[in-house]
Amino acid sequence: MTMPRFMIPDLPSADELLPYLRRIDTARWYTNFGPLVCEFEEKLQAYLSVKDPFPQAGPIALTTLASCHQALVIGMRLLRLRPGATVLVPCVTFPSSAFAIEEAGATPLFADIDPVSWTLTPAIARAIASRRKIDAVMPVAVYGVPVEGWDTFSRETGIPVLIDAAAALEAQPVPERCIVAYSMHATKPFGIGEGGILAARDPAFILAARQMSNFSTQNRIAMDCGTNAKLSEYHGAVALAQFARWQGIKQRRRRVLDFYIAALEDHGLASGLQKDVTRAVTSSLMLKLDRPEAQHLIDALDAQGIPAHRSYWPPLPHHPHFANVEKADALPHAEALNNAIIGLPFHGFMREEEVEQIVGLVAEERAALPRQQKTG
Repeated sequence: MTMPRFMIPDLPSADELLPYLRRIDTARWYTNFGPLVCEFEEKLQAYLSVKDPFPQAGPIALTTLASCHQALVIGMRLLRLRPGATVLVPCVTFPSSAFAIEEAGATPLFADIDPVSWTLTPAIARAIASRRKIDAVMPVAVYGVPVEGWDTFSRETGIPVLIDAAAALEAQPVPERCIVAYSMHATKPFGIGEGGILAARDPAFILAARQMSNFSTQNRIAMDCGTNAKLSEYHGAVALAQFARWQGIKQRRRRVLDFYIAALEDHGLASGLQKDVTRAVTSSLMLKLDRPEAQHLIDALDAQGIPAHRSYWPPLPHHPHFANVEKADALPHAEALNNAIIGLPFHGFMREEEVEQIVGLVAEERAALPRQQKTG
């Protein structure tokens, strides 16, 4: 069996891009909020508004940026926190989350995760905020599964919330109070190569973010400390072509997810899937084992040609750069899950027979491994 790569981006072909590239040639406008970028923003805003579960919160405002990381940094900076402010962030996430906090002049504080949803919840944040000062919170829609309850948390505590929803474009709604950052990196479901989106219900906040992404200038006069984080017209071309493909992308990924769910159910492994995974446009398919044997299993699968992985693991405190970052508490749930979650190959081009063979090999290799202590 020729095993698939663990992830293959689903981006437009050259033929699908060509009409938009010709528009760039005609306009000779290549960056600085060109017509293709603005058209994509308008289309995405209209699309999200039609699907908006919170229309009473007012219109969704958004701006494109060069990356989701820049969206997080600019979003953090525009919260206007005190120097060295403490920002609570889950210990299980991509390093960009904590890097953005540091780049914005704040200090990350690592929180444990919920053992079921695998991410920081309002209940965890509320307990921490009840005994120490928290200036902001950055929850993460881990693996694209949306997070909930943060508007209520922010309203009741007065603490601002910036949601890192990198892989959750569309799946993660824009709440009334929270700011949301999305990624359009090539590996994300809505990938354009590189790109990000910052969204909120406050149009003034988004206008300030847009201005900050262009050196914080008005009529070439610097009004604040800005940066260069604009989306180019070439990325705008890919975004428009991708927007036309979005329904097909979602259908392909859901079909593969259904293949996996059926195969995992056949082998008694479906209970290890992430809670609410069907609410996401799946980016990474992660599986929780009932024993701390993830690395053993990954090594065994690798020997069979299956490129399993451990995206977001180990937790950030295990990374040398973050080794001295303060933890709000001990991290029992993250540590218990640290060697119990693996990622299986997942992309929209997988065939049902590939999925069935992969899951069958997972079951075989897992059964062959020595029994170890079960995870909590």
